[in-house]
Amino acid sequence: MTERENHRSHLSHSGPNARQGQNASAQEVNSVRYARATTNRRLRAIIAIILVMAVLLAGRLVFLQVLQADKLSSLAREFRTRSYTQEALRGDILDSNGDVLATSVPRYNVRVDQVAIKDFKQYNDDGEVIGTGAAAAAALLAPILKEDQATLGGRLLGGEKKSHWGLIKSGLTPDEWRKINDLNIHGIFPERYMQREYPNGTVAGTILGYVGQTEDDPHPQGRAGIEQSLNDVLKGVDGKLTVEVGPDGTIFPQGEISDTPAVDGRKIKLTINRDMQKVAQDAVDKSVGRFGAKWGSAVVIEIGTGRVLALADSASPNPGKLNEADPKNWGSRSVSSVVEPGSTGKIVTYSAAINEGKINPLSVFTVPSQYKTSTGEVINDVEQHATVRMTAAGIIALSYNTGLVQIGQLIEDKKRFEYMKAFGLGSKTGIELPAEEPGLLNDYTKWDRRSKFTTMFGQAYAVTPIQLAQVGSIVGSKGVKNPIHIVDGTYDEKGNYKPTVVDKAQQVISPETSDTILKMMQGVTQKGSTGQLAAVPGYNVAGKTGTAQVINSAGKTTALVGTFTGLIPAENPKIAVAVVVYTGHEPGFGGVIAAPVFADIGEFAMRQMKVPPSSVPLYKYPWYENELGK
Repeated sequence: MTERENHRSHLSHSGPNARQGQNASAQEVNSVRYARATTNRRLRAIIAIILVMAVLLAGRLVFLQVLQADKLSSLAREFRTRSYTQEALRGDILDSNGDVLATSVPRYNVRVDQVAIKDFKQYNDDGEVIGTGAAAAAALLAPILKEDQATLGGRLLGGEKKSHWGLIKSGLTPDEWRKINDLNIHGIFPERYMQREYPNGTVAGTILGYVGQTEDDPHPQGRAGIEQSLNDVLKGVDGKLTVEVGPDGTIFPQGEISDTPAVDGRKIKLTINRDMQKVAQDAVDKSVGRFGAKWGSAVVIEIGTGRVLALADSASPNPGKLNEADPKNWGSRSVSSVVEPGSTGKIVTYSAAINEGKINPLSVFTVPSQYKTSTGEVINDVEQHATVRMTAAGIIALSYNTGLVQIGQLIEDKKRFEYMKAFGLGSKTGIELPAEEPGLLNDYTKWDRRSKFTTMFGQAYAVTPIQLAQVGSIVGSKGVKNPIHIVDGTYDEKGNYKPTVVDKAQQVISPETSDTILKMMQGVTQKGSTGQLAAVPGYNVAGKTGTAQVINSAGKTTALVGTFTGLIPAENPKIAVAVVVYTGHEPGFGGVIAAPVFADIGEFAMRQMKVPPSSVPLYKYPWYENELGK
């Protein structure tokens, strides 16, 4: 028997127990094999996952470091980049002599990080800590800020909710901030800004205007006056400084730095004379106060140039302290308020009649105190008087409406309207100030039966004070209308001065007519005339008074307007001045409430301009027919 057969025989005779052992052994082998297979499968899966993840990570790294490298680098720089606005310096506003009317100065707000300040430590000269936190900081800051130390300490410390940018003090000068900065207080920061200052207080307040901010625009912008109308010239362009910083705010010396310097605003030079402006304002305020008027204005124009030397409004605000002024006084009434000129409007009618050759100063008319026109309109003089035979020169001197309408009727309505327009009535002067009004002047075709006549003596139309001054300046400038302007020029970025270029002048009346009107207007300031309170010692004055009523819809007089337009010296005028005083009660005559304002301004102007006194007597035409030939 072979060995295999012996083995089989052995197995076949081994019994049930032997077979059971054999089965158990097989199961164990199978179990081990299954476990190994399972483990292998799991290992292969894990390895596959690891390989996939490695591939993904490798791809991501390639994507980030190769394809997105520039973008990520840019984001990193952006994260550690800080940008700071370099505020442009707003341009100065100067008067005609270069004196500063408005300027900008750097100021600082003191800010606190209420979280960081707790880490502040104060050391003595030996390096020993002698104070910590908000209390120590307050002890150092209180004397500089002029604050109570305990109160200041509480503000630095803050409440339960801490601020990283709390305001401690506003408006510090550079010297004051420098003292604080030298203390090296951890958690204290500066906030620099430009503050607009007006060193002359209320002088020229309505001319200069003011600057302000809005919710939509945090940058200071001009909100009135020259600050508004020439804002683009004054404001400049802010610059920007961009640097890279570390976690503690330290600037990286080797980091990228971008510096775009600010472009400061340009300076503006006005035609205004600061001292004359103050005198004009004081004179207007004096009249308004003395007579209890609602408001007043005075405008001074240089003859032959159209330069405005003074433009005064009562209750002028201090642009630096607007909270102390009534908002209704922020703008200039000299360019925005319209009133009937009253008898000062007769200057235009006389000029038209003389220029058209209809009359001369000695033309005689019968002048009653009440006159009925051919259309049935009744014209009255202010005071009753006997019917007299008067010259045109006498009629203007005593301001008789009844004589004036007879003169006005010699000119066709269309022609007279053309003269009114040529003198600037119903049109803006073009002065470089916001909110200028053109006045009110209906076309002659819209005049009714009465306004046909009342427009002859300054009613049924309205003018601004500056328009009234322009009328006087035309008469004083040989009949030439020079463009009115209040800006002499500007300075470019290099400091070079560029004078204002004005439009071409226009001839309105002939030089001969101008000379005649000036002589006739000198009668107005003589003794016994309506404008004698406008007289200036040592100088001849040519002028015209005016008074107008403000009527409501019920036909009741609600206010009176006194006006005066004058020139000095009359024989060779240097300035034209228009004065308007708006009052709610008597007296309202221009010769009483407006003429003295002219006198104050004229006297100062002649002295300041170094104009020699008049060397010829005041010109006087005969006023009455019986004086002719004498």
